[in-house]
Amino acid sequence: MRLKLTALAALAAVLALSVTAFASAGMPGMPGMNHSKAQTPTASDLRVLLDRQLGQHAVLAMNATNAGVKGSKAFPAAAKALDQNSVALSKTIASVYGAKAGNTFLNGKYMWRAHIKFFVDYTVATAKHNKAGQAKAVANLKTYTVKFGDFLATATKLPKPAVQADLLAHVLGLKGQLDAYAHGQYGKAATLYSNAYDHMFMTGDLLANAIAKQYPDKFPAK
Repeated sequence: MRLKLTALAALAAVLALSVTAFASAGMPGMPGMNHSKAQTPTASDLRVLLDRQLGQHAVLAMNATNAGVKGSKAFPAAAKALDQNSVALSKTIASVYGAKAGNTFLNGKYMWRAHIKFFVDYTVATAKHNKAGQAKAVANLKTYTVKFGDFLATATKLPKPAVQADLLAHVLGLKGQLDAYAHGQYGKAATLYSNAYDHMFMTGDLLANAIAKQYPDKFPAK
């Protein structure tokens, strides 16, 4: 089923706007954590926050692409929620590495918002049975795993191949889920949906552990 023009127009508007994050402060320097009393975030707090935000990303991304490929009226709202999550993630990165890094994470070429746009491109091409469009979107997503992987690895001091491999697994997981859903293979799509969500916790742990190792005073073990 082709995407409706109204849905595509709404998406373009959503991607063009910067929106507010899901939740803000509570704990000093760590957005999205609500505590009755301010206290120093621990390494565990950071891991929980990144796991939650990245898990939400996977779920919201798959909800949006599943709605998009079927031309659902829910697509614009799903896309907006996905971008809100992106802003929240960028604020978490900014709380560690500074505002410039947070903005690069979110808006840089082949960075976070760009990879969401490439998934939208793939969704549109899939809905239109446009093989060339699908191939172009996949090529852009693979470039994203390299360039964004370099960005994250440089910031966290993690090995570039490990970060790039993790991002590629995420990209392929979401692509596989959308392919199954688009072809009416709903049982397979449900399994891949769960797998893609679970994978984000591996990514969150990888990043959180590296950041806590970099800044042990900012994120103590206890």
